[in-house]
Amino acid sequence: MQYKTHLAVTYAAALPMLVSSDSLTIGNLVVLGVGALFPDIDHPGSFIGKRLPIVSDSMRKLFGHRGIVHSLIGAVFFTAVVRFLLMTFDLPIDWATWFLMGFFAHLVEDSFSKHGIAWLQPIYNKNIQFGLKQVYYTTGGGSELAIFFVASAILIYQIVQIDLFAQLTFPFLEIQNVVNQIKNTYFI
Repeated sequence: MQYKTHLAVTYAAALPMLVSSDSLTIGNLVVLGVGALFPDIDHPGSFIGKRLPIVSDSMRKLFGHRGIVHSLIGAVFFTAVVRFLLMTFDLPIDWATWFLMGFFAHLVEDSFSKHGIAWLQPIYNKNIQFGLKQVYYTTGGGSELAIFFVASAILIYQIVQIDLFAQLTFPFLEIQNVVNQIKNTYFI
């Protein structure tokens, strides 16, 4: 799955949780997004891999793409590293929770790819495909594009419904104005 689809699906799924738990902050949104992209650190061509090429290349050589980074053990390990860093730099510890949520969402999303992922690596290396080989997407294919558009539409609807930009201090007022225009045109 491409980074934009991971972000759209993750945010569409997590935004109601952020709102209902009174956790809607820019910091939580950022770490959720980082968590949603992080498992692809093992692919040098990924969004995050291109930005951290030395780390990405090393991870790919050590574990391969969709190796241990795409597993529950990887999720727990990297969340522990993030938690340690947050404690070290006296940053909000709940960011680790939202990082894990993004990471976990990525794993679920990749489980619907044609080949799935090996959730239980290194204990059990067989890939698990949630769609039972009947429901799946191919990265960059038409089915992924459809997923992206549906998730984006859901996300836009949620943003308008919760009036996201009124709840957050957001420096890009132009975006808020566009959202307000959409809201006034289509939802009022």
